[in-house]
Amino acid sequence: MRLFQAAAALAACSASAHAFSDSSPFIMFSSAGVPTPSRRHQIQSIPEVQLSMQQFLGSCPTDRYLVVSQPNLNAGDLSAKDAVPNLRRSLDKAHVSHTIAEVAGQLDTKDITRYIQKACEGTTEPFIDELELAPLPSSDSVRTLKENDDELGMALEQYEREGSYTVIYAGGQRKETPKAYKAEFTGAVHTELKRQLHSNQQRANQSRNLPLFEKYQYFTPGIFTGLIAFVVLMSILYAGISAVASLEVPYGAFDKEMGPSAQKKQQ
Repeated sequence: MRLFQAAAALAACSASAHAFSDSSPFIMFSSAGVPTPSRRHQIQSIPEVQLSMQQFLGSCPTDRYLVVSQPNLNAGDLSAKDAVPNLRRSLDKAHVSHTIAEVAGQLDTKDITRYIQKACEGTTEPFIDELELAPLPSSDSVRTLKENDDELGMALEQYEREGSYTVIYAGGQRKETPKAYKAEFTGAVHTELKRQLHSNQQRANQSRNLPLFEKYQYFTPGIFTGLIAFVVLMSILYAGISAVASLEVPYGAFDKEMGPSAQKKQQ
């Protein structure tokens, strides 16, 4: 029965593994009979998680606390059956547990430590231990998670032997930025692009050492066509001006006629 409850708790953390890219699971379990928080939503914000944590730890139920930070943790990382065997075993042994599959945002484990100290203020001073595991890489995270679980298992065994305890397992601050996407082409497309790039680079390198009149083209086909049209139009204009200028009119054509025929016309 205990094993089934532990498996169900971790299965809840992996149910919405792809809901948010910037979210992480949150797990609390204790050896004491602590009332579990009333909120059971598997997607919660940071203030909601803090409220659940206050309901769980408000009475300072145990003498020892282990705050575990696993940077870059996603709910999908816990979906594998053999990913975190030691964590599953401790969940099976715990008296109560509380899991949240998706915590939107980055939860600072330092805030958890400060709250435990504040909740236990005025009582016996609790022993609080912080364990920060190695950040999970973007690739091959299963192996790193397994190595971190082995380290966590040794700490959990010691806590289980020495009395009452409470364990908080959270994603913590993200310490690895996503890698920028780099397009990769294969096959004929990649070969053709590589050939074009190589030829463009060769032409650019060759043009740097050429003389000025070989590097730049000053007499293009457009300029040649424009010059021919200009010569033809100027020839037509010259012929027209020459024809007009060659006209000859006698000076007498503009004199007033004073002969007998002009007098008859006046009468």
